[in-house]
Amino acid sequence: MTTLFDVSGVRARIFTLPDRPPFMIAPDLAEVYGITTFALNQAVSRNPERFPEDFMFTFSEVETEHLKSQNVISTKANRALPVGFTHAGAYALSAVLKSATAAQVSVIVHRAFAAMEKAALDEARFLVLKLQNEETSRKRIRLQVRAGMAAGLSFEGIRLLGNYSGPKLADAARECLALGLIDRLPVGMPAMQPDLFAGH
Repeated sequence: MTTLFDVSGVRARIFTLPDRPPFMIAPDLAEVYGITTFALNQAVSRNPERFPEDFMFTFSEVETEHLKSQNVISTKANRALPVGFTHAGAYALSAVLKSATAAQVSVIVHRAFAAMEKAALDEARFLVLKLQNEETSRKRIRLQVRAGMAAGLSFEGIRLLGNYSGPKLADAARECLALGLIDRLPVGMPAMQPDLFAGH
């Protein structure tokens, strides 16, 4: 098979918009498959049952303007609103084109979408893990504040119970008070530092 595209090249032509799954626009997908946009549209129109709304969709005028501003599509006036193909739609196109080349290209297209989806999933997992770690850390420092207050310790005494810095512990004490976990701030706690840039 001869193709000018590899997985990274196809992936660079996969885009996202709010409330839309990742997609490729019709001219890009046609180029990847080595056909004209007209031929692509013709293949789709002959097989409408293979391209439901979750496989292929038409962009709104607002979305079209956004895509133009991002140089995803040409800024030249188009009579019709552009069309996007989701992972399933881009992959399904190979079945209606019915050629060995299309079948081979569809593997590249599938892998490009899969790589993008994996990257997005990995990022989401990282963010969840980060939030979980931050919450675990918050729980620990709050427990330290509560334990110290229950023992009647001063701020310095509470600080010596762990390895948190004074400012971080002070923030946690204020957080505990705001959440109703303690009924007063520890004795000797430093005053809140004023924001020198407030009002500027």
